Amino acid sequence: MKEGTGEQSCHQLNEQKIEQGVEQSSEQAFEQGNGQADALEHSIEQTADCLDPGNGKADTLEYSIEQAADSDRLAKQLAFALEIDKEKNIFRQTHLSGHGRNENDAEHAWHMAIMAYLLREYANEKVDIGRVMLMCLIHDIVEIDAGDTYAYDEAGLATQKEREDAAKERIFSLLPDDQKQELIALFDEFEDCETPESKYAHAMDNLQPLLLNDSNHGDDWHEHKVCSRQIYGRQGKTRLGSEILYRYTDKIIQKNIREGHILP
Repeated sequence: MKEGTGEQSCHQLNEQKIEQGVEQSSEQAFEQGNGQADALEHSIEQTADCLDPGNGKADTLEYSIEQAADSDRLAKQLAFALEIDKEKNIFRQTHLSGHGRNENDAEHAWHMAIMAYLLREYANEKVDIGRVMLMCLIHDIVEIDAGDTYAYDEAGLATQKEREDAAKERIFSLLPDDQKQELIALFDEFEDCETPESKYAHAMDNLQPLLLNDSNHGDDWHEHKVCSRQIYGRQGKTRLGSEILYRYTDKIIQKNIREGHILP
């Protein structure tokens, strides 16, 4: 054997093995690629099949959308949505800041919900803030029928529950039954004031008008000859939801007593 022939044969053999390996890898990659390509092609064919007006599937999809749009459920939901627009016409005794006009129920509820989110860190207990905000937004819907009951109107408070129960049944019955039951349960939870969420929501219901009254130099308290005993009686529910916010309201009340805006 000539010198170097063995080395050359080994070198040629190695090159053949490398070439075979490359070919095998390429074939495997191609086969895998074909599998992925087949899967993609199948997916495209399925989508095209659904959209093909000739096979009826597109008609089925369109019919399903039309069916939902024409459904009794959607009609009820939109009827309720339109009905609660009337809440904007229910005016409260509290005036807007800057000695503005009387606040309406929808503005009060919106303001409460935003405050609830912002001040949630001061709640006595951890709360489901989404639940609290929804509670704030629906708690006065019944006043569309029942009318606003002023917090310090003893005669109005005596009939408030009866009026609001009738309104609750009529207004929430506009919804599909499952949503009716859901919102009535939430409304009742607020009224019962036993859960962390309802206690915190009540704190917002008390604090929000207090802030407006204070900003207007106690004009509403003065007009209705409200005394400190009445205000503290209402603010007791604020304390159940937030001790920190109650202490803040106490400072506001004491300031207005000193300034003569609240009867001692």
